[in-house]
Amino acid sequence: MEHLPTIDSRVETLRLAFGSFLRLIIYSVTYYTGRGLFSQYVLRRRGSVSQSKQSMISYVASQGLEIGVSVIICPVRYLAAVTTPRFLFDYTLTGWSEILRTLDLFSPGRFASYAVYAFSSTSEWDLDFFVWQMPSVALTLAKLWYRRRHLGTKKCCTIRVLLMLPLQILLRAYLSSFSVMIPECGEELLEAIVSAGLEAGVSAYIIRNTSPFVEENNKLRLVGTLKHHSIGSQAGEREDANKKQE
Repeated sequence: MEHLPTIDSRVETLRLAFGSFLRLIIYSVTYYTGRGLFSQYVLRRRGSVSQSKQSMISYVASQGLEIGVSVIICPVRYLAAVTTPRFLFDYTLTGWSEILRTLDLFSPGRFASYAVYAFSSTSEWDLDFFVWQMPSVALTLAKLWYRRRHLGTKKCCTIRVLLMLPLQILLRAYLSSFSVMIPECGEELLEAIVSAGLEAGVSAYIIRNTSPFVEENNKLRLVGTLKHHSIGSQAGEREDANKKQE
């Protein structure tokens, strides 16, 4: 630990926050664009690109809200925890990591110092690995309640989300422990990679099914205002039609 570089926690917080938002955009654009193109031009499903675009915007907005709220309330531990997969990526695929590093400004040495600053490395299961999740868990429950209120229970996977939430908490706590306890053998590295993959899948499912946002006509709206806006638009169209008839 004595060989780790000295850091300014405020500067590193800004750097990691920037990297988190940037990687969210890069990963989302890559995944949803690829899925939309494959579905439309290979599977011949018309409108897939447009649907993927709407899903991407909703996903980015929902996850971006979590990042923003968590960075405001619990910035250091949150950023140290959610950047752990990026640290593992640099640890396993150094060549590709260097390419990504030119964009997200990630530095493995500085991140290691930041993680030690954020978490205690004296215990494998420290409560700090759970505490940082409180803002995101509260936000997830709030988003789920909002969707149920405005979309109804039939359009919300309430039970599945509530079952997935404890699993996400455990996976995130376990994964974030690798920020200060670097895998020292192939078995530990495999555990870290599998945990990162499972956490990413579970979190993506929760984010998609609790997003309070929807994209309409290249505008981001809350799901509760969509119906009202549509009714108002239809009323306006009928009024214009009546005026033309007169």
